Amino acid sequence: METAIILLAFVVGYVIIYYVVYHGKSVDVQPVDPRVARLQDKLDAINILNAERNKTQPPAPPVDLIQLNTPEWRVKAVKQRISPYDAVGRHPLYWYTKVDGGLYAMEEVIVWRVYYRLHPEASIEPFKKTSFSEGAELALGRRRDAVLNPCYNYVDMEATVVVEWIGPPGPRYKNVWKVYIFYLVGKWVDWVSLPLYADGRFAAEGYADPAMKPVAFVVRYTPHVNPRHHRESYSLGNIYYCKYLDPLADCKDAAELNGTFIVRKVLDSGRWYVKIDTSVQLNRTGLYTFEIIAENLRAQGRKCPLMHYTVEVPRR
Repeated sequence: METAIILLAFVVGYVIIYYVVYHGKSVDVQPVDPRVARLQDKLDAINILNAERNKTQPPAPPVDLIQLNTPEWRVKAVKQRISPYDAVGRHPLYWYTKVDGGLYAMEEVIVWRVYYRLHPEASIEPFKKTSFSEGAELALGRRRDAVLNPCYNYVDMEATVVVEWIGPPGPRYKNVWKVYIFYLVGKWVDWVSLPLYADGRFAAEGYADPAMKPVAFVVRYTPHVNPRHHRESYSLGNIYYCKYLDPLADCKDAAELNGTFIVRKVLDSGRWYVKIDTSVQLNRTGLYTFEIIAENLRAQGRKCPLMHYTVEVPRR
């Protein structure tokens, strides 16, 4: 009996020593930096998008991650209203210009998944674990043309959870919306002088990618929309002013601008030098979006925007 107790004590001691000395040292659990995990989540979503972009004919260029400030701001607004328009009736390119400068072409894509009529006491914590890969799959299902557009070569994204209470006073239910916002960006220009509208003049100067031949400069106009009307997409409006950068072409159904408009190919690099300096009178309340349009020589002459720069004439 005494021998058995001694043997049992030896075995237990050996197990404890082994766990502490060997197992304990071999497992070194480091906390995962949430920023690293979030970055990897975005990169996983980009891999999904690029796999589909590669299937198009001809294959669309892969998108890379670009760090924008607008998506983070936009999710705060989306928590108040799930719409591409803000509470004043302005489309997202206004905020893209306000927050990120409006330096390149941009398109916002909002997709969501909704869980209806959850019990009022149901926790929303599980829904906060959003996956950008899920958002990419939703975007490919609903806004496929936008996320596969060969005019864009960068993307940024953000996600949020919105809780909507429904029903009369008393026992109410809640809908939970998982909302994803994707910002597709066409970054094809190296600016020498950044786009700027000030004192009634618009000016910009830079070098466009060899495959993106600038062919037109337009100003689109849209009035403020009624923010109470539900909308799932947005519009930049109709062409208000225009100037074809090919001097043989004339504008139709829009006033033609005068000023400095230069486009020429740089022989040593193949890039396109573009310079615009023109007077633009904005005499109606609403939103004006300045846009340089290029012919995409890699995509069978498809027209691509090179820049979206939006300014507002506010309501008085």
